[in-house]
Amino acid sequence: MAKTIKLDDLLPYLAPVLLEATGDLEDERLVREVIRAVSEHAGRSTARKRRIVATTTLEEDDGLYFQALVYREAGAPPWLAAIELEDVVHHLVVVAAKGKSLAICASDSAMRERIVKDLKVARRMPRAAIAAFVGPEAKAIWLNGIHTPTSSKADTKALTGPTLEYAIDPIGDQTYYYSAARTIPDVPGLKTAEKKRPVVGAAPGGARIWVRRSSNWRSFKAELAAVIAHATQGKRAVDPFASLSQAIDSAAGVEHAYAISVIPAELLSEEEISDADREAARRWAFDATYVVKPTDGLSLTVEPSLGGQRLGLIELSLTLAGGDVTIDHAWIDEEPGQDAARDECTGFLTDIDKVKIYYESGHAIAQGHCYAGGYTDQPFGWSFQTFAGYAVDTEKPTFSKAEPLPTRIAVDGDNSLFAYVCEKMFLGPDGNPKGWLASDDGSMELADFIHIEPEAQVISLVHIKGSGSKAANREAAPADYEIVVSQAVKNIRHLDRRLLLHELTRGKAKKIGAAVWHDGVKQPNREGFLKAVEKLPASASKVLIVLQPRLTKSEIARCRAAAATPTRSMRIKQIDTLMLAARASALACGATFIGIADEI
Repeated sequence: MAKTIKLDDLLPYLAPVLLEATGDLEDERLVREVIRAVSEHAGRSTARKRRIVATTTLEEDDGLYFQALVYREAGAPPWLAAIELEDVVHHLVVVAAKGKSLAICASDSAMRERIVKDLKVARRMPRAAIAAFVGPEAKAIWLNGIHTPTSSKADTKALTGPTLEYAIDPIGDQTYYYSAARTIPDVPGLKTAEKKRPVVGAAPGGARIWVRRSSNWRSFKAELAAVIAHATQGKRAVDPFASLSQAIDSAAGVEHAYAISVIPAELLSEEEISDADREAARRWAFDATYVVKPTDGLSLTVEPSLGGQRLGLIELSLTLAGGDVTIDHAWIDEEPGQDAARDECTGFLTDIDKVKIYYESGHAIAQGHCYAGGYTDQPFGWSFQTFAGYAVDTEKPTFSKAEPLPTRIAVDGDNSLFAYVCEKMFLGPDGNPKGWLASDDGSMELADFIHIEPEAQVISLVHIKGSGSKAANREAAPADYEIVVSQAVKNIRHLDRRLLLHELTRGKAKKIGAAVWHDGVKQPNREGFLKAVEKLPASASKVLIVLQPRLTKSEIARCRAAAATPTRSMRIKQIDTLMLAARASALACGATFIGIADEI
């Protein structure tokens, strides 16, 4: 039988998860219901035997109700195979409530999470409540990325330092949100022995904070009361991490989807996957177009086409719950004879890890969560080129096994963007193509094109994606830039001439190895190109180029005009931020970054 202990005998660590009641229960009734749920969890039979060994009575102090229990957990150590030994540990759970606000402190974090997950009478407080415990002088911050996983950028980062809000890169770190931080917020009632503000850890997504072990029960009660009061009605400090993406828990205010992009991790990974999987990823990222119409809130309808062939109309119903986004779908119009393509398309459009959705409200869905973007107002400097006579919506010419791609580029009236690169991008003083040019298009490509200028000693990598529209008055579309910019950043390292030489030599036997030109004249293979790379000095200049003519000079002017609609203004900010982040990555590798837009 469990014995009764006094609350005054406890020295809990002040690290509560903060919740709010979902029904009518409050105060002592809420505490009793949660203690009952905790008792059920603590008494369940598992590989490690548990039993409740002590409880306290329910007590009240200035409207705050407390109760605690202690359970014993015993079991064989995980490293033990045969000998009968037993580890024994005791854990404490403290439950407190004031009105409909609830706090649970538990010495076993795994048990705390199980209790909160299964509670029916309460849910975690929203992010905004926990963000009240984030202030200045950040000592540690944990960042999670919303960008597509890629070998060139960390999925997560943990930083430590004296004032980390000044260490955040507003461009390079814009694709991260903070999952937790240790800062020095101004929380009335929380002071150190020296009357200073303590360092407080806060994890908004988990609705949890952590401070320190209280010196006695009286101090714990007062500090926990101060924590609950601050979470529910305390003053919010200015967000020190406003330049980061901001994860949100509620779909309120998220509306008018206008673009969707497919960003498969397969295209940005260095892992060996099947050619079929990589080709499918490339097809739906590059060869498909998606016309979007908003419906209600997060949801939208999409009219996908593949290679110019319309597939039908699919309705995507999105739900945001507990910070996680889920997607349901229904085809409401189906083009005859496209069943196989539709099935494959469905797999990509409903995979929350492979799509990014943009909203006119300034929000975006990425990696299964919804974010309010911290987009920059700093404009990116574009290089404007004329594409007269070329199809801005056609990346490469059509080809087949009988007529492979190297035999189709820039011949027989080819007016694709590949032909543009061959004929117009790298010109000498006489207006004719100059230098060595090779294509590496295909699975695990280094770039769509690599250009070498031996005399000027310059290496250039060119990444291409056709515009989703060829209309002269086409509007800006961030979705057209996501995957091609990510690929360009991933391949920056190939600007190193030694690595470039190694990779191009290894792939010279591929069919694409015959796509080589010197001063505009087609060559039989890569041999001359490889020799030119080999002769380059280590000091050769490096250039990374993204060719995506969706943006036009006139559209950029419309988006940046003082009278621009919020939607247009937001679209150019999203593109500018993406391009500026890529430029920062290029500069870190000693490379110049160029984004090419249409002169019209």
